[in-house]
Amino acid sequence: MRHAAGQATAEFAMVLPFLLLLFLLLAQAVLVMRAQIAVTAAAREGARKGVETGNTALIEGAAARAASGLDQRHLRVRIESGPRKRGEWIRVEVEYDVPMAIPLAERFFPRVTVHGSAEMRIENDRDGA
Repeated sequence: MRHAAGQATAEFAMVLPFLLLLFLLLAQAVLVMRAQIAVTAAAREGARKGVETGNTALIEGAAARAASGLDQRHLRVRIESGPRKRGEWIRVEVEYDVPMAIPLAERFFPRVTVHGSAEMRIENDRDGA
């Protein structure tokens, strides 16, 4: 009986690192999915603000506020728009570098970057707030 208990402990000790790695990979996948949802929402909010105004600071601010759960240092907002006329398109793209959940893993794996974009038609010609 003692031999079986010792064998179970040894088997658990061999499997434990794989279980921890699996858990950390799952946590990383959740971080990536959460970031993808956040950047998509941020791009949509930026495009909404771009429909109202041509002020790039306000557009970038709206996108950054929508992505409030993410580290703002790794967030990039790009705005593409033609002439500010009613019916023209504005496109807002947001990128975010997702941090690694596994310590020291950045040495071995590339950083994951998620992208979100949204396009909307401009409703008015004004550049107001």
